[in-house]
Amino acid sequence: MLRRFYFHRSDSLCPWHNLAVEEHILLTLPPETCVMYLYQNQNTVVIGKNQNAWKECRHTLLQSEGGKLARRISGGGAVFHDLGNLNFSFIVDKAGYDLNRQLGVILDAVKSLGVEAEFSGRNDILSQGAKFSGNAFCFKKTSAFHHGTILIDADMTRLARYLSVSQDKIVSKGVESVRSRVCNLRDRNKDITVEAMAGALLQSFQRAYGAYEPLWKLDDEAVAAIEKRNASWEWRLGSSPRFDIETGERFAWGRVDFCFVLENGRIKDARVFSDALDADLIDALPDVLIGAPFESRELARRLTGMAVSGEQKRMTGDLADFIIGKGY
Repeated sequence: MLRRFYFHRSDSLCPWHNLAVEEHILLTLPPETCVMYLYQNQNTVVIGKNQNAWKECRHTLLQSEGGKLARRISGGGAVFHDLGNLNFSFIVDKAGYDLNRQLGVILDAVKSLGVEAEFSGRNDILSQGAKFSGNAFCFKKTSAFHHGTILIDADMTRLARYLSVSQDKIVSKGVESVRSRVCNLRDRNKDITVEAMAGALLQSFQRAYGAYEPLWKLDDEAVAAIEKRNASWEWRLGSSPRFDIETGERFAWGRVDFCFVLENGRIKDARVFSDALDADLIDALPDVLIGAPFESRELARRLTGMAVSGEQKRMTGDLADFIIGKGY
């Protein structure tokens, strides 16, 4: 049961700092606690934990034009943030995590500003069929967060300029471009502003959870250490060896790209890139595959033999079927 509720809005526009604050709260969250955290990033592309930055966005162009590339610790796809976008995060004791309740805060706030909306698919919030909010999730042993974007008056030209949407994703959604898939809330109500949305979210949070307090004093040194990692080249882009085999496929739950380095017929190194929301499963795949003979049936056996259940079992089954189909 949740007993204490906190609200915090960052006064920083730096994605590396704002994501560090979120992660620090997640890692130090007291029991029976829920935090709603709002923040904005300026001219930023944020990619999911397991995404390949080289393919998901034009990061060199972004940085040459004064923008920042950031990598979050949750799964999902790449998003663009500017000052026309407001980001939210519900950081919650895992026992009190309730996606419907959390989404209800967002939907209620949007509705209070005259816009009808709905949660759709695996992680989108839509208005009249167009996406204005993408959501992602992270689960630790005792805490979790659900966070997302709210496009209010974002620069769609820059969004399309910096994000590289793969052709298979475009085809699977039956649309022609990234710009046709998203909308600003101001397209629905020209009077909506970032400040109005922030106020509506706080009121909705209070209606759903009750009285709240300002966030407690954070450990500045701990936040600074995470921020330093977030800003590092290794975290944002990382090293990429020359792969011998690269192959991938899009599934209903996300795209996966396998990259293998081979030596004497075995997998010496493996990287797995994905926009799947289940970041932990994707993280586990390389260790399962490294050392295996590069043979489809053995790779499939290792995938289906992973100690998983439920949705993860369906995912590993899909991956095994794909690998079998490649006929290695």
